Amino acid sequence: MQRYLPLLLIVGLLILFRAIGAAFPDSLPNFQPLAAVFFCGALLAPGWRGFAIPLAVWAITYPMGIGPVSNPAIFLTTLLGFVIVFFLGKSLTHKGFPTLIVGSALAAVVFHLFTNTIAWVGDPLYAKNLTGLWQSLWAGPLTSPIPSWVFLRNMAAANILFTAIFALAQFRLPKISPAPAPILAK
Repeated sequence: MQRYLPLLLIVGLLILFRAIGAAFPDSLPNFQPLAAVFFCGALLAPGWRGFAIPLAVWAITYPMGIGPVSNPAIFLTTLLGFVIVFFLGKSLTHKGFPTLIVGSALAAVVFHLFTNTIAWVGDPLYAKNLTGLWQSLWAGPLTSPIPSWVFLRNMAAANILFTAIFALAQFRLPKISPAPAPILAK
């Protein structure tokens, strides 16, 4: 059972954050630690499983999100952003708690910069100049009642909180090691 505690923690926390975000979409838009799930996934399991576990959790909870969940371009851009965040997490494996927290905030910024830059490139709502890029990264579309920076702020807060809970649990949970083989008497 202890082997599955980190996975259960990630799933439980993501469900909790998704429920909070769905319950308060106007006051806490994008209070979702999705980038942190992939960031922490890199710390959770070695190799491909470190990406596959968060990917499965995200794919299951994706329909719970608010927004254009059926748009393949947005789905693929988001997925590529998570790949970038995963490798950022991989680069910080075996680092201390403060580094993980800063890395989690950095993951939110990198994810925001990447996805909003792609939105600027592909969305006709944005002028294709530096003003349009700034609008995409900071103000958001003119039709949006909530500026982009609010989404970044809430994602960064959720990432930091998620990563702190996850990392503290990792440090506090007993380390799992295989039982030593019994020595047989001759």
